[in-house]
Amino acid sequence: MLFKMVRKTIDALLIGGMMISLLLAVLLSSLQYVAFNGNFYKEEYEKNDVMSVTGMSTDELMKITKIMQRYLMDKEETLDVSAKINGSMQRMFNDRELAHMKDVKDLFQMGFLTRNISIIVFILIFTYFLFAKSFYKAFDYLLKGTIFVIIFLLVFALGVTFDFDNWFTGFHLVFFDNDLWQLNVETDRLIQMFPLEFFQDAVFVIFRNAFFTFIVILAIVYGILKMTKKPVF
Repeated sequence: MLFKMVRKTIDALLIGGMMISLLLAVLLSSLQYVAFNGNFYKEEYEKNDVMSVTGMSTDELMKITKIMQRYLMDKEETLDVSAKINGSMQRMFNDRELAHMKDVKDLFQMGFLTRNISIIVFILIFTYFLFAKSFYKAFDYLLKGTIFVIIFLLVFALGVTFDFDNWFTGFHLVFFDNDLWQLNVETDRLIQMFPLEFFQDAVFVIFRNAFFTFIVILAIVYGILKMTKKPVF
């Protein structure tokens, strides 16, 4: 009896670990897609009239954007660059902005590592279920876990949508141990390039992509289970 309870507890923890790792892998992959998608930036710059706010052309903004993307991938040493602003070459970012972007870069690098580890953890746990339980059990756990994740994404996305300002502030308080992220829209080009509306749209796309990814996973797993000729639920 005690052994059964312990085994069920371990299985529950492993299922939770499997789904958390899959959720992290999907969310962080979706984040990477948005963060390094040049078309998304260009559309947002046009939508938020960033050219007028910064005094920079679209081409100049995209040039800086590509440098920033390479910096976040750890392929550029510094963001201390110059750009053509209001017709003259000027320093793009001040020291406070550069310090904040260093923090952002560190966060991205941690995100890449977390995503890769999450993929490995998911594969290991799922493989364990395949061999220690059965083919059917492994996919049954994945199906039920995916349904839970989809519900979680919907609830979380609704909460973020209704109170994005507080959520955005809370995110920074959790992931940054300083106030460098509090920038001045009048003087700091970083916040001029990326106003709150940019992040609202980015978060929407990230969660939308993650949601549909899990819908696809759900459909595939459901189809596999149906082919086993056993009841799915």
